[in-house]
Amino acid sequence: MINRTKQKGITGIGWLIILALIAFFTLIILKLIPIYLDSFKVNSVLNSIEEEYAGRDVTPVEMTNTILKRLDINMVDGVTKDDIYIERTKKTLTVEIDYEVRTNLMGNVDAVIFFQDSVTLPVN
Repeated sequence: MINRTKQKGITGIGWLIILALIAFFTLIILKLIPIYLDSFKVNSVLNSIEEEYAGRDVTPVEMTNTILKRLDINMVDGVTKDDIYIERTKKTLTVEIDYEVRTNLMGNVDAVIFFQDSVTLPVN
């Protein structure tokens, strides 16, 4: 029969496994938080565009340049001109930013995150 009073706590290998798991998940979180913060910046740029240009007649080129300038000011690197799609109808202007961000987690393991934000503006 085993004497249970001698069994106390966790072994050294157990601690190493727990610390390795904590380090792994901390690494993932630290790599992904800046990407999601940039996503919030992209969303705020689209919301400010919606407030500023609602009801105004604006060309797609002017809208694209304004968005790119604001993203540059906010230091968002994941969005390029090719990621901005603008569709104009008679009564609306739809601006969509559809992009992906790829970041290296460790070694040859990457995380790929897709974002799609859009806003529809009424035009005169």
